[in-house]
Order: sequence, then structure tokens, then C-alpha cells
Amino acid sequence: MGGIVLGREEILDTVEALALSGETVMVYGPLGIGKTAILGELARRAEQAGRPCAICPRTERLSDVTEALVRCYPTGTDALTQRQRRCRVRLAIERKPGILLLDHLLDVGNAVKGFLRSLRGTGLGVVIAADVEHSRDHARIRTRGLAYRELALPPLHSRHLRRLLDCELRSGRLPYAVPESDRETLIDIARGRPGWIVRLAVATAQARYWRGDRLLIDLLATDVSMAVTSHYGARLNERWSKR
Repeated sequence: MGGIVLGREEILDTVEALALSGETVMVYGPLGIGKTAILGELARRAEQAGRPCAICPRTERLSDVTEALVRCYPTGTDALTQRQRRCRVRLAIERKPGILLLDHLLDVGNAVKGFLRSLRGTGLGVVIAADVEHSRDHARIRTRGLAYRELALPPLHSRHLRRLLDCELRSGRLPYAVPESDRETLIDIARGRPGWIVRLAVATAQARYWRGDRLLIDLLATDVSMAVTSHYGARLNERWSKR
């Protein structure tokens, strides 16, 4: 195990065990904290073990969940209604339970909540990755009652961020070597978020962030912060505009 899941071994094992027992568990935290990487590792483990694994990369509507399950448990015909497809999927799950991975859940309606509840008892394990930037986000998601177990992803230790940063910098084609002092600053900027350290490392390959052999840390940090904030804000605006 390596890459962005470095330092998450205990959490991964806990989430996997809960999912394999047929439970629904939610992992939550801000963008870049490593939720998607954890789901990716769970999917890899499921594939190695020959277990069915449905992946929903963006979870907002019931159709998102339905399509993810249908890809994993094909219903055999496109002529079926969405409800009929879900009924067939449920029967397939009961015959061979797997896991359902729901990524980037910000908020969902009662239809998704009701369907997930209907799957309890089938043996299907569900892992939900929820984007939570603020306490109000967590409070809003908790009111949905989607999961019995919740795990907050803590900031990654700096030593793991260092290993991840060094790995990313070695794999890139940089105009100049990133000085040690700048590496420490990048780790501080990431604040325990492995996704941020990857974004920062990748961005160092762009000439616009260099002046001679000097890395323009402030510009780099501002651009990455704006990119993450814009992504989060766009998702919030899109979600609430549909209400």
C-alpha cells in the first residue's frame, strides 16, 4: 500500500471490516483529506478478493446510486424502469453481497435515504465519503441518518505528507529542485491534507510558479487554495440551486 493512502492503514482496515459485515459507514472530512483515496483502495481490495464493488463517484441523486449498482449488478435490459432495475439489483445483491462506495456526498434527498435503508439486511456494505468543510455540513448530513457509524478522517501526520511530497516531486519534471525550506512550507500549507500536497507538488512543475530558481510559494498556495474553494463552492451552489 502506498501513495495517498499512506498512514491510513488502521482506518482502512476498520472501514473494510465494517463494510464486509454489511454495515453502512460514513467517512467524512474536508476536500483533500483522502476520502476518495480510501474508497479507491477499498475498491482495489474488493477486486482482488473477487467481491462485487459498485462505485458512485458523485452522490447527489437516487439515479446516481442506481447507475452505480447497475454497473456492478447488470439488470439485463435497458427497457426496465428505474424502480424495476433497483428491484433486480436488490435480488442480485442478496445472492452475492458486495460493497457500495458512495463518493463526494454533500447532501442527498429522502429518495436516496429510503433506498439505502431498503438495502439493509441484504448483506451489502456501504461506505459513504462525505465532503465536510464546516461543522454545519456535518450537522446537515447527520440529520439524514444515512449511517450508524461515522469516522472523521484526521489530518495526516507530517512525516507521511513528507514521504508523499518527496514521491510526487521525484515523479515530476521540475524546472528546478524544490529547496528543503520550501518543502517544509508546502507541508505546512497542506495542513494534514494529502490531496493538497499532491496538488501543490504537481503545480510546482509549472513554470509560472518559478522566478529563476526560486519557487513562488505564495502564488502557488493561493492558486491551489482558490481551486479547492472554487470546487467546493461550485458544488454547494449547484446543490442548493436545485432546491
